[in-house]
Amino acid sequence: MEAIKKIEYLQSEWKGKPEEPPSYPPVLQVIRLLFGTLGYVFPRAAGRVAYRLFSTPRHRARHRASDPILESARLFEFLYGRQILKGYEWGGGARTILLVHGWESRGTALRSFVPALLERGFRVVAFDGPAHGNSGGRRTNLLHFGGAVRAVLNQVGGAYGIITHSFGGASTVFALSNLDNQLKVEKLVLIGAPSRMDKVLYDAIDTLNLPGPAARQFFRFLEKKVKFPVRHADVGAASGRFRVGQALIVHDPKDAIVPFSEAQATFNAWDNASLLVAEGYGHYRLMKNPDVIRKVAEFMVD
Repeated sequence: MEAIKKIEYLQSEWKGKPEEPPSYPPVLQVIRLLFGTLGYVFPRAAGRVAYRLFSTPRHRARHRASDPILESARLFEFLYGRQILKGYEWGGGARTILLVHGWESRGTALRSFVPALLERGFRVVAFDGPAHGNSGGRRTNLLHFGGAVRAVLNQVGGAYGIITHSFGGASTVFALSNLDNQLKVEKLVLIGAPSRMDKVLYDAIDTLNLPGPAARQFFRFLEKKVKFPVRHADVGAASGRFRVGQALIVHDPKDAIVPFSEAQATFNAWDNASLLVAEGYGHYRLMKNPDVIRKVAEFMVD
């Protein structure tokens, strides 16, 4: 599978369980009302509260039942700052593939890739990001999630390839392009990943119903906490600042969480990227489609 500047359309008969549209809890209506009124009167306080909400996962992903892949994982722990993060490992191949999950998910959410990668002789590693899964922490952001990616890479001795989903993709690109210029991977996969961080923030502002004054304070407080301008985290602009051999972007044109235009922007900006268009699987079911898994695994060995 040639990976350089190629667009491919997935041919798949797999259906799987239909993906439900995103829903928001009733409490969000109350939050929107409060921000929409008090945000004008107390913009600084509203911006601070909005950042705390934005950086706090609403829940921790749990497994409803076990399966052979979960049972076969070797568990390990590693330190990131003062937090103990949980890791998972399969196989013992000479080359390592790291799996990086998205927001409000967990490392084992990408375990559907494990069998195909083991068949091709890879060692596979996953981890629960800060404030996710079984790892420590209550809040996190792009800087700290990216820092955890760097920490696990150092823990396992680097990786030949990285497979990411959604926020995990943005965090991984940030780690590779901003946190450590010594990190290098031959293959990088971005599944349903955003390209522009300001787009993510504007979506959050819209969801929370932040008025203009509070929204500006939200931006300022976030940039103060992460210590860099938001534009520095743009995935599309990262090309040339990191060492990645080839990249594969996988996205559904009807993704209701991260618009397809985000994938197009990254593809257009990166000279070493190919794009796999997989229509009809939404934001999450892409990771379960056996034909997507096969394409990603083939990309890793080509």
